Amino acid sequence: MTRNAQPREGYVIFAVLIVVVVLSLVAYRFADSMVGEYRAGVRAAEDAQVKAAAVSGLHYAAAVLSDRETFYGDLEGNPFDNADRFEEVTLTEQGARAPKFSIRAVVPDAAGTYEQRFGVVDEGGKLNINSLIALDSTGEQLYAALMKLPNMTEDVANAIVDWVDTDDTERANGAESAFYQSLPNPYRTKNGPLNSLDELLFVRGVTPELLYGGDRNRNGIVDGDETDNTRGWSDYLTVYGREINVDMSGTVRIYLNGDDLETLFKQLQQAVGDELAAYIVASKVFSPTRAQTTTATLNVSGGSMTITMSGGGGNQQGQRPKVPATTEQLLTAVQAQIAATGTSGKRIRSLMDLTNTQIALPRPPGTPNDVPDYVAYSPLLDPTKLNQMLPALLDKTTTRQAVEMVPRINVNSAPREVLLAVPNLTETEVDALLTARPNQVFTEVGTVSTAWLVTSGALTTQKFKQVERYLTGSSMVYRVQSIGYTRPNGPVARMEAVIDTNQGAPRFLMVRDLSELENPRGFRPGATDN
Repeated sequence: MTRNAQPREGYVIFAVLIVVVVLSLVAYRFADSMVGEYRAGVRAAEDAQVKAAAVSGLHYAAAVLSDRETFYGDLEGNPFDNADRFEEVTLTEQGARAPKFSIRAVVPDAAGTYEQRFGVVDEGGKLNINSLIALDSTGEQLYAALMKLPNMTEDVANAIVDWVDTDDTERANGAESAFYQSLPNPYRTKNGPLNSLDELLFVRGVTPELLYGGDRNRNGIVDGDETDNTRGWSDYLTVYGREINVDMSGTVRIYLNGDDLETLFKQLQQAVGDELAAYIVASKVFSPTRAQTTTATLNVSGGSMTITMSGGGGNQQGQRPKVPATTEQLLTAVQAQIAATGTSGKRIRSLMDLTNTQIALPRPPGTPNDVPDYVAYSPLLDPTKLNQMLPALLDKTTTRQAVEMVPRINVNSAPREVLLAVPNLTETEVDALLTARPNQVFTEVGTVSTAWLVTSGALTTQKFKQVERYLTGSSMVYRVQSIGYTRPNGPVARMEAVIDTNQGAPRFLMVRDLSELENPRGFRPGATDN
């Protein structure tokens, strides 16, 4: 017998559907969460990659700058604008997403504004506050140099000098500890060398705008909420510097004021040649006098030589004729003088004292009056020999025994504003120097030794003597900004360091992360440059 089936209620199917929907939502949320975590992981990985790439760029720059063969070879002595070595260096083979870095710098252009270049910034081309106060503890030279900078005032310049000098005596309109102790958050003056340029922000009257300008993210262009692209005093001032008394090859220079003249002569023969070596040693043994002229005509007849002087001197009535001494005669006189007196020679205070001079050789007792005087003329009197010998002389020799020197300004990279602040340099001389500078080659010894300042005619030998304690032709310390990135419009890291090349064993004097300055993006790597 068939029973009538009772209809079933559909509660179960609804329960099943609800469970399915809930599980689907849970699965969706889980999948969405996993996608988010994946994206976050990818972004974190990219952030880590670009940060590592930027740090790698700092180490790359340190290696390139500190290796002398690479510096004067691949870089051709020019690390300041060298896209071949500093633009988009790829670290690994990962296609479009491969981590890369570029070394960038912002520098003044010919139009008076700023531009980005692939290169580094020379800290040696800036006014070193610590060096200037070390050279003159009164602070007068530092004050005079600061007053040559744009937008500098007497009050601020005096306050900066008070901050770094060693006393608590307040300069006119300056500021010492008494002023800073009266502030709501009191502190004392440094009264010593600065460790960073940011310390100047503690000085009365120094503001971030004056020190760093309106270009807040320091990219050389006006963007975001910036009102201008001015750069401030940080482009002209530094507290980082180092100079070692070595030649272009990294070898310690020959010290001219040592006691062993025989060894000195042998060293000089290898460095500057027999003729100049003999004259240098003779200058220590005898007393050079200012040459009567800068030109001389030699007449050779019958195996003897006479000299006709122009511009003064010469064979005037009642005077014995003067004959130029040979190198052999000069050395013989030197040896006789040393044997007779046992002298180790007088001190040479400046290499420029070897120019425009002459040495009258001693006349042996009983020499007849009709025998001419023998005179050794500095080889540097001859313009041709000056151009040939002066670069090696300045590069290979020194009048200072100290290996570590007070850092000087690199005349080959310093901007006009810095050169105008160099003591004893006039505006006319600075302009002449800047006119001649583009013709110099970074890899030539005349450029590195600063001999070009004289051989180009930009400065006289006398003027060079006045400024040689402030100027050099090479650097050891550079500021590097490394930009790390992967894909276009992806994350960017920006690292900055000050690097002491340290004779091939570089060391970092300062490292900081500037990535927060990339909003808006200060340097636009990759495809975003277009």
